[in-house]
Amino acid sequence: MTRIDPARRGRAVRTGSEEAGLVWWGLAYLAAAAALAAFAAWPIHESWRVWLVAAVGAAVGIGSAALARRIAPGALGGALVTAAFTALGYLLVVVPVAVPSALLPLSGVARGLRDGITGVVLGWKQVLTLEPPLGEYQAVLVPWLVVVTVCSAVAASLIVRGGRVAPVAAAPAIAMSVYGIAFGVGRVSAPIRFGELELPAAREVVIGVASLALAAGWLIGRSRMLRARALARARAGTVTRSGESVWMTLRRNALAVVLLVVALVAGVAASPAVASFGDRSTLRDEIEPSIVVQRQQSPLAKYRSWFAGDAYDTTVVKVSGDVGSFDRLPFATLDTFDGEVFGVDPATRYSRLPGSADRGAGTAEISVEIGEGYSGVWVPAPSGLAASPVFVGARAERLADGFHAASTGGAIEVAEGSATDSAAGSAGAVGLMPGDRYSVVARIPDASADAAREAFASAAGADGGLDPEEFPSLAAWVELQEVPRTGAGYLDLVDRLRDRGYLSHALLDDEPAVRWITALASDGGYSFLPSYAGHSRARIESLFAELGDQQRRAGANADESMLIAGEGDDEQFAVAAALVARDLGFESRVVLGMRLPGAEPVPGIAVCESDCTGAAMTAWVEVRAGGGGWVAVDTTPQSKLLPTRITEGEQPPKHPTVPDDARTEPIEPPRGESASTDSAPPPVIDPVGPTPVTGTIVRSIVLGVGALALLALPILAMLAAKSTRRRSRRHPGDPELGIVGAWEELLDLYADAGIEVDLDPGVSRATAALSTGRAAAVALAVSVDHAVFAPYPPEPEAAVHAWELVDAEREALRGEERAFERLRAALTPRSFLARLRRRPRLPLVRSKEITQ
Repeated sequence: MTRIDPARRGRAVRTGSEEAGLVWWGLAYLAAAAALAAFAAWPIHESWRVWLVAAVGAAVGIGSAALARRIAPGALGGALVTAAFTALGYLLVVVPVAVPSALLPLSGVARGLRDGITGVVLGWKQVLTLEPPLGEYQAVLVPWLVVVTVCSAVAASLIVRGGRVAPVAAAPAIAMSVYGIAFGVGRVSAPIRFGELELPAAREVVIGVASLALAAGWLIGRSRMLRARALARARAGTVTRSGESVWMTLRRNALAVVLLVVALVAGVAASPAVASFGDRSTLRDEIEPSIVVQRQQSPLAKYRSWFAGDAYDTTVVKVSGDVGSFDRLPFATLDTFDGEVFGVDPATRYSRLPGSADRGAGTAEISVEIGEGYSGVWVPAPSGLAASPVFVGARAERLADGFHAASTGGAIEVAEGSATDSAAGSAGAVGLMPGDRYSVVARIPDASADAAREAFASAAGADGGLDPEEFPSLAAWVELQEVPRTGAGYLDLVDRLRDRGYLSHALLDDEPAVRWITALASDGGYSFLPSYAGHSRARIESLFAELGDQQRRAGANADESMLIAGEGDDEQFAVAAALVARDLGFESRVVLGMRLPGAEPVPGIAVCESDCTGAAMTAWVEVRAGGGGWVAVDTTPQSKLLPTRITEGEQPPKHPTVPDDARTEPIEPPRGESASTDSAPPPVIDPVGPTPVTGTIVRSIVLGVGALALLALPILAMLAAKSTRRRSRRHPGDPELGIVGAWEELLDLYADAGIEVDLDPGVSRATAALSTGRAAAVALAVSVDHAVFAPYPPEPEAAVHAWELVDAEREALRGEERAFERLRAALTPRSFLARLRRRPRLPLVRSKEITQ
């Protein structure tokens, strides 16, 4: 029976415990990195399950790596087994941890498992298109679970296997925190002030600094543990060496602390400049359904189609529920004007709303069914949605996935129809279709709406809203009214605009116009007058020109009825009111929709009570001042009093008469007043000058190249420093200095390669060369001693020979090392740091056989 040396057994036990200590130290770092990543991901979900997913995902990844290490010690086999265990563990935990809504009923587990599998590929888009906080909606936690599980598995595999690749585990550990930054909200966190110093984007800076600090702490601790193990092995050998002095240890530790502090302080100091260089951009800002919106024709341009022919009496939507709790049912919110049409600002970002909401205090629920008279991307829904609508019917799931809302107002539906849908021609169509049904919960308008209106009335406008050269008639009419540039003055202007206009939905009194003309006539008398469609700059300018000319001809003290001049409908008057608001310095937008029973009735427009037809379609303007609440203002013109035509120099009659029939012959609209043209010439585009898109691309390229240059700067600096040092040693101008420089270069070469050299005081150069186990070192040591101690100076050929030995040794080391080791040797600062020490480096840890 073989006896085991007790000393050998003790060393084996210590070695095993030391390896276990390294592993546990690395796993502790990984757990801390997962916790930091959960903190970074919190704003995306704001749910306690963020922490649960982080804990379970890290446990699955670490457990898979540990089991794989025991089953398959090899690198390739271990990687395959780790991947298999990770996938299996993911499938076991994904439903209860990341898709909890699929647990009940049990029949939903299969659906949850399907969402967990497809979410690996498709879940990222769902996260990016939902408006945070996402909570636990559907499978939005799946991407977070994937990130934590995969990164933990990769990092744990590198940690438990140890060796030179173990430090690479810091990369996947840091990547977990990147998820919270890249997929997070587009706005940065609030700054923190320390006296006069302000730290912008404080939360993001803390996450970044903490990630680097954790990685640096782990790597430094691991290096010290390896160093202690090497010292212990050396002391257990036959040669006893004196330890490092306390002063050297303090200097080394102080240097590490100083480098870390300098890096952190530099990062924090640079954060204000980086934060102010440009707006924060996340992946969320790049994935938007706004491209669908930009392809749509402005719904305001088709406003008159609701009143033409059968569309006037065709059901657009059916509403039920707490309809009386709301005053309006918006379809589309339009906030930008290009001179031709009002549309949606291309910068508007539509996001998905998570989950569904229960009825709570201050909320009400209504149900909507799309009628035969409507289809499209614009979703009829009250303002102040509490959550995503609950769709019902065969297309419910598709519609739920396609619903998006803008934080500025308005909602769209981008689901595509299929050949199996009941609506005719639905295949390939986008948006809502006849028969689609849903219910929504929204906040009930309360006293805050009245408070917002009062605040707007007391607000002061600003100068420079519209260019008077582009809108001369509008500017002249506003100036002619002599009202203050305040919210109250604006509301007075809108009242005058409505009172002095005349409602008309058509250019011709023909068959398509019979229904709305009959309806207005039955409501107290109405005589048709033609009006042009469209709301281009030319059309709106002609409206204000008519109003201004009529007021000037009527005189200062004319009766209000003598000032009626402009014909049109909500399309023209809503745009006119929106532009007047902008001229006074207020924000404005046009909203297309219907009035519900909660709103004050407006003559000429039907109220949507249950079965709502095209007759109920209207448009109004919303205004606000100084970022306050939006205030809805009706703009429908009156339809009771006909305009009175006054020629220049004519005395207006005291009692104007209303003609029995104001019917006119068809008039071809002049080119400048059509809906699709404008009197102003099209802008000249400079083919050479940079466009905004080009500027954005160039700016992005410059930022990217600059960032890469900053990342590469330390690498380039290290390579340049070593090259400069080598050239100065090779060509010092003296053969003896050149030979000594070759020895110094060889020592630095060994330091970078990780080959230990015995440089204790009193050790000769020959002994130091022997400690390396390298024949080239021994040969060069002999040459250096001969050059230094010989009675005559060496020849230049001796210096050339010495450097040939160094060059040959460098090539030999490159041939013995793997690619990763060669790269590390080229970039490591070991040779520079070694010269800061007065005492020698570590005792011999690694040696190679001397080849003769």
